[in-house]
Amino acid sequence: MDMTRKQFLGTAAGATTAGLALSAADALAGTKAREPFHLGVTLYSFNDEFYHYKYSFHDCMEKAGSLGPGTGLELVGPQMINSWPEVSLEFERTFKSLVERYNLRPVSYGGYADPERITGKSLTDAENAEYIKLQLRSAKQLGFPIIRGGRGDLVAYAEKYGVKMAPEIHSPHIIESPETQKLLAEVSKINSPFYGVTPDCGVFASKCAKPYLDKFTQMGVPAPIRTRIVEMWQQKLPLDKMFAEVKAMGGDEMAMLMARESKIYFGQGDPKALLQIMPYVIHCHGKFFGMDPKTGDEPAVPYPEIIAAFTKGGFKGTMVSEYEGHHWMPGGDALWQVKTHQAMIRKLFAKA
Repeated sequence: MDMTRKQFLGTAAGATTAGLALSAADALAGTKAREPFHLGVTLYSFNDEFYHYKYSFHDCMEKAGSLGPGTGLELVGPQMINSWPEVSLEFERTFKSLVERYNLRPVSYGGYADPERITGKSLTDAENAEYIKLQLRSAKQLGFPIIRGGRGDLVAYAEKYGVKMAPEIHSPHIIESPETQKLLAEVSKINSPFYGVTPDCGVFASKCAKPYLDKFTQMGVPAPIRTRIVEMWQQKLPLDKMFAEVKAMGGDEMAMLMARESKIYFGQGDPKALLQIMPYVIHCHGKFFGMDPKTGDEPAVPYPEIIAAFTKGGFKGTMVSEYEGHHWMPGGDALWQVKTHQAMIRKLFAKA
């Protein structure tokens, strides 16, 4: 398949009518300003409520629907599907019924490579390929046009099922990282609308998030060590040097974990790098860690610059809100977090 980068952008961003159309309410009412791209939510945002049985799967779908008609939906397969990696007919019926009831728009199926998923055994390359093929079929079965994940040698298979593969660009690998550049080179070489990327906005973190700092304060990491870990993160020191210094300061396993998680969750990439990869961006994770109740902003992620880059780059897909503050501070109100995040995005749309 021979395409120019411009053609790729147009096809990758707009191959599905569902991915581009305004919701019926927007089209009829005409009261909301036209948005440069679409918003949605990943059900991972409700992980704490789901894990602690506050929300059922039905509740998660209902909460997603409360964000507005036509809200984009990302489903994380192993989080919600008991029969994972296969999809039972019972789950398919339930899912499609709830999608229709709450006027949701399936956008992305959260897939995994997970080569160590069988205890004591690593999947062979061929076994892992079959594992991903099964997930492509499951995504098709549930009506998802995109799967988060995939690999270049399965593009023909993805085309067969009409499901685009979009591996995630996630911290600690930012856009500028060699690992990401290798992926982008493969995507560029294959040059198919069925193979692109999913940038996660956590790769653009400008500071360590407050829930993260609060958690390790509660867990007893001494203030001097906490301060030094943040300083080393700001200095972009490699993890082995961070470990060595934390150990020299008398840090315990919890302090080591704090150092490790600074690298896992808070990338330090430049949002302007999005403009260089926009032809390959099929989907986006709007990662955030905790909205400020006073300002309505996300202090740790520079969303003004991110939204400006997505808008300037002509992104026409869906950014799904992905709340991850529950990793450190469970018991919060995920729905409020997501609603506030989307209100911030819409405010930035007006400025962009």
